[in-house]
Amino acid sequence: MKKALLTLSALLLTGAAHAADPAFPKAPTGNVSLEVWSWVPGLDKTVKGFEAAYPNIKVKVVNLGGGAQTYTKLLTTLKAGTGAPDVAQIEYGYLPAFADTGGLADLSTLGAGDYKKYFVPWTWGQVSPDGKAVFAIPQDTGPFAMVYNDAGLKKYGVAVPKTWAEYATAASTVTAKSGGKVKLGNFYSTYAPWFMALAWADGGQFYKRDGDSWVQTLNNPSAKKVLNFWYGMIKKGDVGTLNAFTSDYWNAAGAGQVLSQMEAAWGPGGYAGSLKDKTAGAWRAADLPQWTAGSTVKSGNWGGSSNVVTAQSKNKEAAVLFSLWLNLSQNAISNNWTNGGLFPASDAGLDFAILKDKTKNPSKFFGGQDLSAVYAKASRGVNVDFQWAPWQPFVDSNFSKQMDAMLKGKLTPDQALDAWQAESMSEAKKQGYTVK
Repeated sequence: MKKALLTLSALLLTGAAHAADPAFPKAPTGNVSLEVWSWVPGLDKTVKGFEAAYPNIKVKVVNLGGGAQTYTKLLTTLKAGTGAPDVAQIEYGYLPAFADTGGLADLSTLGAGDYKKYFVPWTWGQVSPDGKAVFAIPQDTGPFAMVYNDAGLKKYGVAVPKTWAEYATAASTVTAKSGGKVKLGNFYSTYAPWFMALAWADGGQFYKRDGDSWVQTLNNPSAKKVLNFWYGMIKKGDVGTLNAFTSDYWNAAGAGQVLSQMEAAWGPGGYAGSLKDKTAGAWRAADLPQWTAGSTVKSGNWGGSSNVVTAQSKNKEAAVLFSLWLNLSQNAISNNWTNGGLFPASDAGLDFAILKDKTKNPSKFFGGQDLSAVYAKASRGVNVDFQWAPWQPFVDSNFSKQMDAMLKGKLTPDQALDAWQAESMSEAKKQGYTVK
């Protein structure tokens, strides 16, 4: 990755933070204004705590809504060399593409590496894949666990599956006892990161940077294992293929026709918000099923984002300070959780009391369960050695194409993965990358 050249600045530590917070870099002198691009709900309220702690720094939050339009605008400003904000929010899977523009500051030259120890290990690997340059500060995460309708499982006499073998058996039981009207689970065929997270949990590697070139293995052994497993259940009619986040899926889940799903830490909030009173109190969360019984819980991650400082920023020291405060201070982490549902990347943040509040959603919807305990365990079980590639947007869209062909019987699971690999590699080379 191309490293942006920055002036080395010694950032002195200060004890002016909250007692439970790490010592943050010393704030620069004089009045400073920062512009921050983010899609986090309520972030404008969160930054008031930062401005109170650092009165000479004013923060303007610009919410562009996230998604393609946000990335397009940011990419345009980075390539143009003008118009970029001081700080921007970028998802982990898209970070390599932006780093390769040379438009992001290397935060290792600004002391960011001193804060590695405060984050869950795998999240730092996402922002510093070579262990040297630091292109962002981890913000939020999406470790995987299984959510399930506890009342539904009890109705059909199945225990909460702890292994994938138990999951497949339970799926067959639910199908048989319901006459095929109820599915234990659902395969998200239009979201590559969901599928990749399941393979990630098995140690699957999709990309690896090798100097100035890349190695891509979308059809790796873990991916083949996971896809063949789910396709077998699909063929038997034991799991569905409803598209994620659609009314069809929520209606089925609310009616007790889909009894479980593998969801990221931000997923339970979607159930509480979308299902409201339908099956409220019936849902619970448990560890992701494991391939080997009795093994230490391993998980993957879907989603999550980071905060970058752009090379164009004229206030990089303040921007780094803000990014660290936003993701390590108890004040900010608590507000980001209550206002935006962001599951923290901070190791200490995983244990904050506010995440364990059973009187508020999503825990309230999940029968008062401490969801944070399940997802904190999942986060600490995510494999550190996982990388993304700059052409991930194409990989995401092409996955849907191959899964559609597989579900229509035109391709076997292995053939679908091979096609995904071949077409994505062709696109990567077209974009100018050396890939093998």
